[in-house]
This record gives sequence, C-alpha cells and structure tokens, in this order.
Amino acid sequence: MGWAWRTPLAGVTLALVVSTGGAAHAAGPSASASPLATASPSASASPSSAQLQSQAQREAAVLASEQAAQRQADLDAAAALEAYQGAQRRADEAARAYQVEASALRVAESRTAASRAALSRYLGSVYRNGVGNRRLSVLNDLIDAQDPQALFSGLSIASRVSGNRDDQLDALREAEAEQAAAATRAAEAERASRTAATAAASARVKADEAVALQKARVAAAARTLSSTQEAADVAAAREQALAQAEAVARARSSAPPLDALLGAATARPEATCVGASLDGFANGRIPADALCPLWGTSGQMLRGDAAAAFNAMSKAYAAAFRAPICVTDSYRSYDEQVAVRKAKPNLAAVPGTSNHGWGVAVDLCDGVQTFGTPQHVWMQQNAMAYGWFHPSWAQAGGSKPEPWHWEFAG
Repeated sequence: MGWAWRTPLAGVTLALVVSTGGAAHAAGPSASASPLATASPSASASPSSAQLQSQAQREAAVLASEQAAQRQADLDAAAALEAYQGAQRRADEAARAYQVEASALRVAESRTAASRAALSRYLGSVYRNGVGNRRLSVLNDLIDAQDPQALFSGLSIASRVSGNRDDQLDALREAEAEQAAAATRAAEAERASRTAATAAASARVKADEAVALQKARVAAAARTLSSTQEAADVAAAREQALAQAEAVARARSSAPPLDALLGAATARPEATCVGASLDGFANGRIPADALCPLWGTSGQMLRGDAAAAFNAMSKAYAAAFRAPICVTDSYRSYDEQVAVRKAKPNLAAVPGTSNHGWGVAVDLCDGVQTFGTPQHVWMQQNAMAYGWFHPSWAQAGGSKPEPWHWEFAG
C-alpha cells in the first residue's frame, strides 16, 4: 500500500506512490545482479519497415518471375494437351485399325478352315477308293490295252483329278498365308493402339503436373510476398508510433524531475549507468553509477538490469500506445523514503525496507494506475516477458490493491 502525491507536470499527471511494509517490500537485490544496461535499448530485433519493404521488392521480383514461369507452363501445358489430343486420335485410329485387322483375321481363319475341310474331303475320297478312283482304274485299263484314243481320254480324266487336288492345296496355302498376314497386322495394330494410348496418357499427366507445380510455386511466392508486405505495414506503423513516442519521451525528460518538487533535501543525483556493482550497498544507499535512467522520464532510474528490461518493455508499450510507459516513481533513496514516511506514516513503507530502495520497483501512470484500462491490461499480458510482474498483494482483490505498483524479478 502507499500514498499518491499528484501534481501537473509538463502535461502529465504524476502520482508518487510509496509502498509500505511486508517481506516482499524489504527483499534486497541478488548479490550477482548486474547493473549493466543501456538507457534506451531497442525494443525488438525485428527488421525495420525499410528492410521489409526492400525484402518485399525482392519477393515481388520473385513472384513476377514465377508468374512468367506460370505463363510458360501454361503454354507448355497447352502444347502437351495438343500432343495428348493427337496421341488420343492416333490411339483411336489404331484401335479402329486393330478392329479391321481382327475382322480380316477372322475371315482368313474361316477360309483356311474351309480349304482344309475341302482338301480333307478329297483325301478321304482317295482313301476310300484305294490308290485312285474309278476313273483312274479305267485309265489304267486303257493304257494296258494300248488304245490311243482311250489313252487320251484317260489322260484328260487324270488331269482333271490332279487339278482338283492342286486347287484344294493352293486354296489352303493361300488361306493359311492370308491368316498369318492378318494375324501379324492385327498384332501390330494392337501394339500401336496400346503405344498411342500410353503416349496420350503420359502427355496428359505431364501437362497436369507441370501446371499444378507452377501454380503451387506462384501461390507460395504470393503468400511470401503478402506476409512480408503485412510485416512491413506493421513495422511502419510501429516505427510511426515509436517516433511519436520519442517526441513524448523528449518532452517528459525535459520536465522538472520529481525530486525538485519534493525539495532540495531529497534531490537525486543523475544516473550514470556505468555498471557499478551493487555489492555492499544497503537499501536506498545505491550510488548513481549503479543506476540507469528510464527512457522517456525525468530523473527516474533503476538498477541496471531492471532499467534495461523496463526500457525494452517501454519501447514495446510505445508501439501500442504511442508514448513511453509513464513513471511517477522508481528508485527511492533512503532520504526520500524518510520524507515519504513522514508525510504518509500509515501508507509508506518503513525507510530501508521498500523495493523502491533496491531499484527494482516502479509506480506507473497514464492509465496503468487503473485496473481494467487498456494500458493496465497490456501490462498484465506483457510485463512478465520482460521480467516485470504485479505483486499479488497489489493486484485487484489483493491485501493492498495498487494497480500502479510493479516490480522486477529478473
């Protein structure tokens, strides 16, 4: 708990809040705590808007290149589809040719079968009549009789018998040859049909894959560019907010320090932030060279590591609210603690026991001092990332609610 002392100061309402009693208030700094810090560290290592814009330009060039490749891929795909169309047509023609050749093969097979049947019947007739038929027997008889006229008649009969046999054999040979040729043509047509169909399918697959791959590349490049442009916009807004916060910080730092209003007896030395050790110093007796200033304040200071963390947090806060974190009190010397205790004996901590005297506590303003405001909610959600926290006793519902009081744990 503490008391609040407020006065207008350079357009800012200051509230001096002094913590009272409790073990948490009297805890000293760690012996190994290092005060090394800078007065106004960068709030983030993220790239600047200019860097992001430059990156976006490079990514836009990549996107343009990918889009050009997409157009070429579309042309290649069109050519592939045209090839697919031709291959499909050839496949269809080959399939029709195969059907024609298959039909011809069936006709040839029928002719072969008919020729074989005729020859088989002829051979069966010869077999049933012995060596020859009746006409051959007559011819033999005439030859034996040595009758020239009968002989010529017998020869005519023999010629006809031989012609019938030769005709049957020739028909069979022709039918078999045609069947073999038809089978060869049908097999070739079938192979051509399969080859054409395979080529057509391959051309279609290649076209689809080429287009899909390039579309994916273009989409990826577009997403990357969009993300970078969004980040650049965020960075630009952040930089604009920080620029406004810097102006506010300069105005606040030029205002009279709080100790000047408290009186010369409690005047604070200027923090030099050279990183002196805290070892051996009591509460409220820390020298200025072991303390570091807080960005955007006048005369406010903390232990070095606490100041560095606070300044980084204040930079992040400024990106959201366009002003540094408003601070009404930070390190409090022993004499200041005595003065505050004298003014508010029921609220102020016993001199030498406050965490303000260790340089690890602050009292805040400009909205943070009120529960439920956007500024206070921001602190609740972000402070611990920088090592700062709101003590349980100071929280809403705590034993001594003080929304303005925050402490550093490291």
